[in-house]
Amino acid sequence: PISVALFANMKLATPLRQCLADLGRPQPATPVTVDNSTAAGIANRSIKQNKSRAMDMRYHWIVDQADQKKFDVSWKPGVLNKADYYTKNHPPLHHQKMRPVYH
Repeated sequence: PISVALFANMKLATPLRQCLADLGRPQPATPVTVDNSTAAGIANRSIKQNKSRAMDMRYHWIVDQADQKKFDVSWKPGVLNKADYYTKNHPPLHHQKMRPVYH
């Protein structure tokens, strides 16, 4: 699920943000772009998630980080989200078409 990936990426960025703050270089909110509007809505409190025991800790941590302005979670459709390319299985013709964009 996208919320697991969102949680994992935000967790990876957290020590880097803290290191920069410790060096006297606090950062503005780190932008995180997802292609799932529901995940962005949950992080930004515009959508309320149903109760789920497995997701409680991750869900609350993501929302807390967004509330503290440490991360700015936004949504872009997959077509405009360059990271989305690597998460899908595309036919060879699509890879050839996208080659100039990524190389």
